[in-house]
Amino acid sequence: MSVLTQLPEAITSTIKTAMPHLHKVEAFPETVDGSAETAIYFAITGMDPGADPGDGRSCLRATFEARVRVDPSLAQASLQAVVLAAQLMDLLRCQYWNLDSVDSAKAVWAKPAGTAVDSAPKTEWTVQWQQSIYLGQEQWPWPDQPPGTLVLGFSPDTGPGHEGHYQAPEQMS
Repeated sequence: MSVLTQLPEAITSTIKTAMPHLHKVEAFPETVDGSAETAIYFAITGMDPGADPGDGRSCLRATFEARVRVDPSLAQASLQAVVLAAQLMDLLRCQYWNLDSVDSAKAVWAKPAGTAVDSAPKTEWTVQWQQSIYLGQEQWPWPDQPPGTLVLGFSPDTGPGHEGHYQAPEQMS
């Protein structure tokens, strides 16, 4: 299974576990218009190349956007939306979603959904973050070497004539 199919499932599961009071957590929703239930909807909204890890995999920097919605008929719905957005931001801190091929969330921010001139109470917030996703398999084209074939030298005792000063990592423990 590709990390791009595992990741939405992992994010959904993690959010549901950490925020069990939500009525719904959904990845890549078809539509969310008109929904009044307290929920989080999220999707990847952009991708660009990430830093090459140098191990045969490719890296994509994905931008995620989550919509935190609160039923506007609830008491203090605007405050509840702020609290849920803050809880999601806290959950994103150092978050890998238990996947080896994903770096932690970065560039996390939140703001009320809609326009700045809209004075209506804000019961929907947008939380955005970026994560590097590694695609493909790590590659190591060199055969495994037996212990002792790697040796380390420390300056200034390196180079020709100093081979006797080199040490195997096993000798350094």
